Amino acid sequence: MLTLRLRHLLAEQYTDMLAQDFRLRSVLLSSHCHTLSDLTWFDLRMQTYQEGMILLKEQTSDYLSRQIHEPLSAGELFSVALFAANANDEFLLSGCLGMAQALPHLFPPLCSAINWMPGQSNLWSQILSLPACRAYTAAIRNDQPASVMFSQQEVQMLIEQDKCVDYLLQTLCRSASPLFIPALETLFSSGQDELILQGSQAVLCSDSLPNEYTIAATRNLHLLTRSKKTDIRTFAVKYLLTQTRGGSHSLVSDLLEEGNDTRLVIQAMGWSGQAEYIPSLMAYFDTPEYARLSALSVITITGSLPEHDGWQRKKDGEIPPDLTPESADFPVRDTEQGVCWPDRKAFASWWEANQGRFSPDAHYLCGQPDTQKGLNTVLEQGYLNLRPLALMRMGMLSELAALPVVNLSQLTEN
Repeated sequence: MLTLRLRHLLAEQYTDMLAQDFRLRSVLLSSHCHTLSDLTWFDLRMQTYQEGMILLKEQTSDYLSRQIHEPLSAGELFSVALFAANANDEFLLSGCLGMAQALPHLFPPLCSAINWMPGQSNLWSQILSLPACRAYTAAIRNDQPASVMFSQQEVQMLIEQDKCVDYLLQTLCRSASPLFIPALETLFSSGQDELILQGSQAVLCSDSLPNEYTIAATRNLHLLTRSKKTDIRTFAVKYLLTQTRGGSHSLVSDLLEEGNDTRLVIQAMGWSGQAEYIPSLMAYFDTPEYARLSALSVITITGSLPEHDGWQRKKDGEIPPDLTPESADFPVRDTEQGVCWPDRKAFASWWEANQGRFSPDAHYLCGQPDTQKGLNTVLEQGYLNLRPLALMRMGMLSELAALPVVNLSQLTEN
C-alpha cells in the first residue's frame, strides 16, 4: 500500500504531467512530420495520467480544490476541468467554467477538456448550461444530442460577444434551425471581418443552402483576402483554396500580382494542392527568409519530407542565422522552427524522378489526390499539420483534427 504522503505526491505529479502534455500536444498537432500513430501514442499517455488521477481521486480532489483558488495556466485549467468531468466534481467544474467566462484565454483549454470528456459524464448538463460551451459541444460532439437547442436571445448574445459563432452556425445549419438564416444575414451585414468570415465558413460547409448564399459567401471571402488583418486575410485565402478549387489559379495569380505578401503567396501555392507551383516554390529554396516555408508548401502538395527523401541541406551548407552570439538584439520568432533547410538541387533531382505521379490539372494533399479516398488517407496516415486541411476540403470543421484518440469516432460521425 502507498503511504498517504506518497499518494498526495503522485496525485500532484499526475496533474502536473497532464497539464504539461496538454501544452506539448498543441505543438505535436502542428508537426509536419508526425502522424496519427504518434498522436495516438501521446494521447494514450495523457489518458494514463487521467486514470492515475482518478485512482487517487481523494488526493487529487484535495490538491485541485486548493489550486482552483489560484490563477491557473491553460494546461492547469485543462487538467482540473477534465478531472472534474471524470470524477463528476461539480465544485471544480463550476470553478473552471467561471474562470473561462471571466478570462477569454482560458476558454480554448476548456473546449479541449470538452473534447476529452467521457460521454457518460454526469456533468454534461453543467457544461451545456453555458451557450458558448453548448455551441462548441454541439458542433464537435455528436454524442450529446440535447446540445443543439438555442433560443433567439442566446444566438444574439453569442454574435454580439463574437464567441463560438462558427460553431453556433454549424449547429444551427445542421439542425435546420429557423434561426440560421437570420443569424447568417446578421453576420453578413455586420461590417465586422471576423463575423463575416465565420458566416462564410458556415455557408461553404453546407450543401443544403440556396445558391445565392454560396455566391455571397464566396464574394465575401474574396473581399476578405484584402483585409488589413493578417489572420483574417490568411484564413480567407486558405478557405477559398480548399472550398472553391476551380478558382485557385486565379487567386494565386492575384496574390502574385499584388506582390505585397510573399509568405501568403507561398502558403497559397501549397494550399492550392497544384503541382504546377512546385518549380516556383523550389525557386525560394535559396532565399533564407522563405526557404523553409516553401519547403512546407512542397510537403503539403507532395508529402515528401526532405530528411526522408534526400533533399535536406547538408549541415555544412546550412544557412546561418542573422544574429551572432555577441548580438544584443532579441531573435525574431522562428515560425518554421523544426523544419529542415531544403537543398534546391537535391529536390530538383527528386522532383524529376517523381513528378510523373502528379497531374498538372489535379489537386493533391500530402501526395494524395483530392478525392474522398485520398483525403481519408491523409486523415489516417498523413502528417498532423495537414489533417485540418483535409477536413476543410471535406467541408468539415478543421478543429475536429484535435479530437483525442478516445473520441476519434466523432470525426467519422460528423
